[in-house]
Amino acid sequence: KKRVQEVLGTLLYYARAIDSIMLPAIGTIATQQANPTRKTIEAVTQLLNYFAIHPNAIVRYRKSNMILHACGDASYLSVPKGRSRAAGYFYLSDKPIDPNKPPVEHAPPPTHNGAITINAKIKQEVLSSTTEAELAILFHNGREAYPLRTALEELGHPQPPTPILTDNVTVKGIANDDIRQKRSKVIDMRFCTRTIIKITLKCLNTT
Repeated sequence: KKRVQEVLGTLLYYARAIDSIMLPAIGTIATQQANPTRKTIEAVTQLLNYFAIHPNAIVRYRKSNMILHACGDASYLSVPKGRSRAAGYFYLSDKPIDPNKPPVEHAPPPTHNGAITINAKIKQEVLSSTTEAELAILFHNGREAYPLRTALEELGHPQPPTPILTDNVTVKGIANDDIRQKRSKVIDMRFCTRTIIKITLKCLNTT
């Protein structure tokens, strides 16, 4: 038990700052550290092997317009006890062509940049559908964007509505109020996505 805690404590800061690939594994092991089993020890060993093979991760930053962008995704019911995994990637890039309108579906993507922060968490709520899981991560990413927007504005970089990328068409419609919702009162009560932040939402074409 103590060894598991030592390994996680040592690698967590490095993973958050440099090598975010390790964050899902660290999160999964962290849920088992109170009562570790043989599988937990095997997972810790695999994590240490990965770190030994890839000791010099790199994050590359490019000059940009200092406009906050975000990407989010959810993995529904992929964690034991009916829980889901959520992720958010925040970076600074170009200014949208028209910041007051949702991005055009087939417009060129903004210049990719190194992350300024990454969320990789296991949601404690038991969610009822893939749509609710995707809306949950959109809600939490929007909430995470608040202090980042404030910090950027205080540094002299005014922010337009923050573009947040999703790969779920239903979530895009709900968040942008483009579709009529039915039987979604529970979702609205838990995740008030449309009021959390001024956002424009773009749906990633996965085909």
